Amino acid sequence: MKAIIERFEGDFALLEIRGKGQVIKVKRAKLPPAAREGDVVFCQGEGWLIDQKVTATLKKEVEDLATELWQD
Repeated sequence: MKAIIERFEGDFALLEIRGKGQVIKVKRAKLPPAAREGDVVFCQGEGWLIDQKVTATLKKEVEDLATELWQD
């Protein structure tokens, strides 16, 4: 299962499950210390890992959309 870190609230992270629009609450300690809002993560055993490749792809798509939006 893959999810996007939507935001952090105290000791918890709210993760949006990709393709379902469902949001789950996960203890922040279950995520890697480097995890940030917008990162794509996947469940691995008892914790979550960052999917670096998918995260980079999504961030590039967002940057490209923002650039298109602000161009004349």
